[in-house]
Amino acid sequence: MDSKTLASQLRCPSGRDAVEVGERMNEANRLLNNQCIERLGMGADDSVLEIGPGNGAFVADIVEAARGVTYTGVDWSAEMVAEAERLNGRLIESGRARFRQGDAQELPFEAESFDKVLTIHTLYFWEQPAAQLAEIHRVLKAGGVLCLAFGDRSFMKDLPFVPYGFELYDQERIGGLLRAGGFEVVDACQHHEQALSNTGEVVEKLINIMICRAG
Repeated sequence: MDSKTLASQLRCPSGRDAVEVGERMNEANRLLNNQCIERLGMGADDSVLEIGPGNGAFVADIVEAARGVTYTGVDWSAEMVAEAERLNGRLIESGRARFRQGDAQELPFEAESFDKVLTIHTLYFWEQPAAQLAEIHRVLKAGGVLCLAFGDRSFMKDLPFVPYGFELYDQERIGGLLRAGGFEVVDACQHHEQALSNTGEVVEKLINIMICRAG
């Protein structure tokens, strides 16, 4: 898969390659997902929204992090939503998980619907980040927590697929947008990892994990 095609698939997996791309993303991001779930600090009966869950491979880890957690996943990709529903059938049947196709800029939920929001490696594709953050703030309960994780500009800029539709950030740049959007950044750390990239090469990753509280 050439770099331009891979970039398009990472943005929104589709067609015959979608399932494989979803599985590749899981392999590339397993440790990061575990870190983010831990840092969200799941509490009993929390309602959690994940934006961009892909095939939902880590949903069980989220709902089992505390008693009574319920999960909603929203993804651009119809193929990923279908695959997530297939992989998480038991959790859907029990009422603990649900999936929707949609855009974070127009989330199909009422205000103050969720205690926690998680989004990993989606920030690059937000055409209007202030609007996306406003929507996240709207659906979070007062005092709710957002975990936003993204590759640092210094690491991402040399990846071959990045020139094709990726907007890059560092903590300072996104921190300003978060504060303007009504969030308080309560913790910001960096996850270092030597692991496979989405191109299948071993790279030194530098990932920002920002924990923010809705004011």
